[in-house]
Amino acid sequence: MEKSFTPQSKLMVLLPVILVWVLCSCGNRKTYDFSRTPSFSGDNVNAVIEIPAGTNRIITWDPGQRAFITGQQEHTGREMVDFLPFPANYGFVPGTFTDPVLGGDGRPVGIMVICESLPTGTLIEVVPVLVFYFDDDEGPRNRLTDPVVLAVPASKTLRVIQAVTYEELFDDYPDIVDIVVRWFTSCKGKDVRQLRAMGDGDVALNEIKKWEVRRF
Repeated sequence: MEKSFTPQSKLMVLLPVILVWVLCSCGNRKTYDFSRTPSFSGDNVNAVIEIPAGTNRIITWDPGQRAFITGQQEHTGREMVDFLPFPANYGFVPGTFTDPVLGGDGRPVGIMVICESLPTGTLIEVVPVLVFYFDDDEGPRNRLTDPVVLAVPASKTLRVIQAVTYEELFDDYPDIVDIVVRWFTSCKGKDVRQLRAMGDGDVALNEIKKWEVRRF
């Protein structure tokens, strides 16, 4: 005698399978909590990588979800940079917040790490080499805003260039600075962002300390 299955009975059979799948999916979701990660590790600076080198997709860390999500480019609203890929690994310095009241953009200090491509979510110790100050068209003109630190890994085995100071970078790899500046001033469109100033590694360290909100 054949058994007949109603839609309701079929659903009851499938429910345990669906529940197990949902639980497994949630359990496998990788989460990151950088809320208590300090800005410094000894004499080195900590950097969290959001966007690997060679990537066009905009990826940002969402502290509320404790996850990396797809972001949108300002001005275009696109999820992809409408230009060449990121020339180096891009992310942020944990434990910092550029307060809009003080002229910041409401995000952690941005940082670009020169080395081979690193996966999203990598926490790496770095040495700041210099800092750029950029301004967007709609940004305030009475202060230096939007600092971006340029750094190299603290570990010598991860370095692809030997410069660890402002002077060494300009003497041995002057084109790197030109490439990075051209990329940042072009990635949002023509005449949208301008370079206002730059400083050496000591200025970069002071900039990070200026916006540091958690001291451990």
